[in-house]
Amino acid sequence: MSITLHRSEAARDRLIETARRLFTQHGVPHVGINRVIEEAGIARMTLYNHFASKDDLVAAAFEQEVELRRQSISAVQDGLEGSFEKVLALFVVALELAGLKGFRGCAFVNLAIEAAAPDSALHSLAKAHKDWILENIRGHLHAGPFSDPETLARQILVLWDGGIVGAYVHQTDAPIHAARDAARALMRSAAQ
Repeated sequence: MSITLHRSEAARDRLIETARRLFTQHGVPHVGINRVIEEAGIARMTLYNHFASKDDLVAAAFEQEVELRRQSISAVQDGLEGSFEKVLALFVVALELAGLKGFRGCAFVNLAIEAAAPDSALHSLAKAHKDWILENIRGHLHAGPFSDPETLARQILVLWDGGIVGAYVHQTDAPIHAARDAARALMRSAAQ
């Protein structure tokens, strides 16, 4: 029985990882269940043993993406000193994302748009991730010498999102560099 549970969990993990990769690279509406099953190398029944619907699989895939993003952000911020450095490190993660195969802008902006209904669970998942990034920025700014960390945090989040989306639209990482430079200028201006 233990071997069966292990295999079941391994199949579930493979399914989620495959779905995450496909959904972030191609978009949720453009990836059908059949493609996920085929690329994961699992039986259709295995999918339905773990997920009641495509939305449930999408949620699990993006929950994994949330965890990967948080780990990336924490990894680049760990060991850095000061608010400036920690906030600007976010743009290192943006540059890493833009360099990934299949990059198509912000996966969470795309999810919010593709999920369409602002009251859907998938839209809420995207919003919760953006709220986490905002809290990350806000926390570092509150520890620094800034006159209005609340407003500044929201401005930097807009720059982060705009840089990532711009990198996809223009197919260059120049918008991320510009967003980072703008964030640096805003922080310098807001420093007391």
